[in-house]
Amino acid sequence: METHFAPAERTNSDTFASQIESVSNSPIMNKLLEATSGLLIVLNQDRQIVGLNETFLDSLGITDPTGIFGFRLGETLDCIHAAELPHGCGTTPHCVTCGAAIAMMSAICEDKPSEKTCALTVEKNGEIHDKYLTVQARPFEVDGMRWILIFAQDITHQQSLTTLENIFFHDFSNILMVLAASSELLAKQIPDNNLAGRILNASKRLCSEVTLQRFLSNQKDETSLISMKVVLVSDIREEIDQMIHDHPSSRNRTLEQKWPVGDVTINSDIHLVSRILVNMLLNALESTCDGGTVRLSTTVSDCDITWEVWNNAYILPEVQRRIFQKNFSTKGSMGRGLGTHSMKLLGEKYLLGEVSFSSSLEDGTTFRFNHAISK
Repeated sequence: METHFAPAERTNSDTFASQIESVSNSPIMNKLLEATSGLLIVLNQDRQIVGLNETFLDSLGITDPTGIFGFRLGETLDCIHAAELPHGCGTTPHCVTCGAAIAMMSAICEDKPSEKTCALTVEKNGEIHDKYLTVQARPFEVDGMRWILIFAQDITHQQSLTTLENIFFHDFSNILMVLAASSELLAKQIPDNNLAGRILNASKRLCSEVTLQRFLSNQKDETSLISMKVVLVSDIREEIDQMIHDHPSSRNRTLEQKWPVGDVTINSDIHLVSRILVNMLLNALESTCDGGTVRLSTTVSDCDITWEVWNNAYILPEVQRRIFQKNFSTKGSMGRGLGTHSMKLLGEKYLLGEVSFSSSLEDGTTFRFNHAISK
């Protein structure tokens, strides 16, 4: 039988009927199908469906499962390639690179679990759609019979969001390149103009932020994200001042700063350090009433440097317990709760420092960032 990847043979009708009966009458299989909330399909060794759960039926809009027993996964999902050759799903040229087919064959031939992603083009009611699935194929033996369990999850929506995000970063980066080049040209033409210099620094900073966010979003290797070098602490202060100076949160509030005197240097990434401190400052400023004061102090020893950001607000104990948790926010809306989480992530995972805080009714709230001084 012609095939480009998986075996084309299907189980004969008598044996298949016996397999359906075995799965239907197995207490273990029935409990497994009932207990699994995601998409679960049971296949025989020829990749034909012999069992499935209600979630899978609901996703297909089918009430009677007997109509799809004997079919293969791509055939039930309306894959446009499943009918290209007479022997169906798994046998066509496109199946060679199909994540679902690869996972199934790994489980069947190597007798071990395999998980892959599957890009699927389906045709339903005359319309073409793209789907994206994670598919885990797991060998499973019960009552002396061997089956392949398929756990599937539709991540089409998440993949679409990721694609849109990548498009945004690509196009936004191109715009930033124009902005950075233009601001650099402007600063050269009027070198003594303070506003031109601030525009240039802001555009450079924005480029760095976008690059950093791209790495964080894609969860790439953090070693390629960090640019460690000897930097002046005074340069960190200058970068922070530029970002805080005109920020709306600083209006009607006083920011007192204490920095070390002289040319103190640390080995670090200036953009990550300044991002941590700016997040601390903005959180403190936003928590401070009009007319209030926020204090930034810096302590330097032979081996480390510690920044502390204080304001007089008090964080409730139930909030304190989750202050660094990703996506947790007292503001109660989507997309919040990243400021404190990013402090912890950047300060400890990437810069190997320590980020902490304390809060009480008597002393207010202080966030701390301790960073080793290594030349």
